Amino acid sequence: MDKISICFVLSSDHSQAEVSDNFLKNYKLIYKPLVSFLYTHPECKITFSFTGEQISWYKKNYPEFLKLVGELSGRKQVEVLGGGYYDPVFPLLYPVDRAGQIELLSSEIRKTIGKRPRGLQVCASSWDPSLVSGFQVCGMEYVILDSSLIPSSKQYYLPIIAADKGKTLCILSNFKDFIPDADLSPALYIKNMVATIKKNTKDELFSEDEADEKDRIVPVVLRKRLLAELLKNDWFENFLDEIKNTESVQLSLPLNCRRNAKTFIPAYIPAGISEEFSLLSSIPFLTVNNKKKTAATIYDFLRTYPRQQALYNRMLYVSMLLNQSHGDKMRKKLAREKLWESQNGKTFICCPESISNNARRRLVAYKNLAEAEKLLRDSSDFRESITNFDYNCDGINEYLCQMKQYNACIGLYGGSVFEFNIMKNTGNYADNLSRIERFDGYSDKYERGFFIDSLFDGDEFDLYKKHRPTGGGLFPSKKYDQLSFGSKRNEIRLKASGLFSAMKQPVSLLKNYFMTSSGMMVQYILKNESQSPLFAKFVVESNFARPDETFRYSLKVVSKAVSKDLDASAEDTRLINNVSVVQTTDLTNDISFIFEPNENATLSYSQISFMRPDASGDNVKAGMTLTEAFCWDIKLDAGMETEKTINFSIVPRKKKGENS
Repeated sequence: MDKISICFVLSSDHSQAEVSDNFLKNYKLIYKPLVSFLYTHPECKITFSFTGEQISWYKKNYPEFLKLVGELSGRKQVEVLGGGYYDPVFPLLYPVDRAGQIELLSSEIRKTIGKRPRGLQVCASSWDPSLVSGFQVCGMEYVILDSSLIPSSKQYYLPIIAADKGKTLCILSNFKDFIPDADLSPALYIKNMVATIKKNTKDELFSEDEADEKDRIVPVVLRKRLLAELLKNDWFENFLDEIKNTESVQLSLPLNCRRNAKTFIPAYIPAGISEEFSLLSSIPFLTVNNKKKTAATIYDFLRTYPRQQALYNRMLYVSMLLNQSHGDKMRKKLAREKLWESQNGKTFICCPESISNNARRRLVAYKNLAEAEKLLRDSSDFRESITNFDYNCDGINEYLCQMKQYNACIGLYGGSVFEFNIMKNTGNYADNLSRIERFDGYSDKYERGFFIDSLFDGDEFDLYKKHRPTGGGLFPSKKYDQLSFGSKRNEIRLKASGLFSAMKQPVSLLKNYFMTSSGMMVQYILKNESQSPLFAKFVVESNFARPDETFRYSLKVVSKAVSKDLDASAEDTRLINNVSVVQTTDLTNDISFIFEPNENATLSYSQISFMRPDASGDNVKAGMTLTEAFCWDIKLDAGMETEKTINFSIVPRKKKGENS
């Protein structure tokens, strides 16, 4: 066996809702001392991975850093990897967006560093065989992937060649077993690596003579915290001293290894994601070992995390709109830039390390998608419409309402609004988490959106007020049937039936949506289909997502002709009777939402917090929702029915100087 070429790769910073503090901290703690170390140790080599936003920030604040990186690149000490500008999850994108993001980052690196990248690292090692031709067309010669995606029969520490439609791409495997430990001496680190590679390759399908001619390639991806610790403990300096006296190991750069390689292993690499996220793809935030030893895909991950799946559905829809648009080219270009901003990979792939700010990231993504759609509307002859198709790819058609001030998605399960975006670039107000018993003490039995209908008996309603699980309320988990759908009249008519309470009383509920430019009217007709009187509580619940403490609502009601301000952040359920108007105001974006029932109702309101585990295993607040519910006492004789109607309107606050 010839030398083992170790390629240390520093992973990139991932954009967040607020990036400046994060970038500055990492620059002072990691990048600045690392570049200083490289400059004074010309024998040291390392590979950088940057996002486009990271490079843009350095250009503005520390251009001298990029100049030094370019100089080190010219000295062949540094290689800079490419990828997508916003570090997207490539399998989720249309080919035009994949190529566009790669080209945008490659151009930025060429301008600032001086060399166009020829290799890339992808977010969470999210891989699909179709990426081979796409990456190759973009000028990429290799990609670094997590070794968990590579079949064990192909793990020889040699470059792998994957093919797709006549095009090939080199794959270099990143083995997490070779990530150094700051407490382990470089001498022992090298000894263990050499022993492991010899042990794992002794049965390979090559003759001994051939095997002795093969250089092994070991990319080692380092996280920023670890690299800072290694620098602080002089680990790298000791490592350089050690390899001077070790003939079997050398430091190198991935592109040099790829171009100097003499032997390649042809292999088909199936779709998958890195082991870290694969283990989190079965049960939310619980590591589950995969007994089949097959990597989960990004689609498995999304199915486990509904909020990421919902954002993907929205992103895919806006991508489709953009690709079908033939309007103003400048607006279309701006819309595509906003679309790309929404595709940041760390928004779609959440993990305990980023759980506390994931809701904020989704908010930013939804805002960018709203801005993209608004630009597309402005570039064409937009007309309000309601369409019926499988929006979220669950096999059942949903209703997408594209109105002047908003767009909303209505699903048949629960007959509720499960996505609600305002065209003022404010995000998805229905982006609510659901409670999970392991973290919140209880599990929700429905998705928290708008206009969720429930029919409770007395005991169930008492539990509902305490945020405890109930018998289900009958309708939230029911699949409604479509009675009629009028795209010209902007009307949707649904119906659900079921058996109420322990008495098994048959009841039915007609639910009619009438969509307008600035809101909607929702009409309910509840009928007692049984032969005995019906006594119940009819509840219509709506939930306003609150991603973090900086996002605030105010709540005002009119009760008995008197206006009252309520505490929208109260976490204990509060009731107020004889309510005729409810005004909920998003104080961050100056938008009010007004509910007006046709009959006075009792308003139940509270804030619910959702807890999730962080990297240390502690439960932290990962999001909140403001829950508002209209409650009516129902007393219906056999065969009788009652009607309830709620007018819902969106009222953007007027700018100063506008006429009232």
